[in-house]
Amino acid sequence: MRTLIHHEVPRRADRPPAVTPHEHRGSDARWPMPRGLEAGEVSRLLTMLLEAYDGRRPVPQIRGLVAPEVLASLSGPHLARPRHRLCRVHVCPPAPGVIEACARVEVAGRSIALAARFVRTPAGWQCVRFALLKPGHPVQAQRRAAA
Repeated sequence: MRTLIHHEVPRRADRPPAVTPHEHRGSDARWPMPRGLEAGEVSRLLTMLLEAYDGRRPVPQIRGLVAPEVLASLSGPHLARPRHRLCRVHVCPPAPGVIEACARVEVAGRSIALAARFVRTPAGWQCVRFALLKPGHPVQAQRRAAA
């Protein structure tokens, strides 16, 4: 048998290692630093946080992904909440080791904004800020504009 070059996955010996020995020895830490987050990965993390916010995912499942203050805000009593659906995510790295994300979320036929901040730690990426920005009452917005 011969390998079909364009149709088969390379054998294990031909594959590059996930972490090169030089990268692994490059720091004094036991594990290499986590790599940067892609937009798709941020989207999946935000979806997991929204599921915990809705009560569709047990909060202990996301314990390692969030800071203690975010965990405390998600751990409160869960009332019956409508499902929040993540629509569009925008990602920005304002500083090394920091990623900020904003997203449009649909809930009960309305759109609201979501803001989150992820920080790189030795253990991996952790969400340190998570906020759903709900629209204010229209009368309050008119009062602010008049002032």
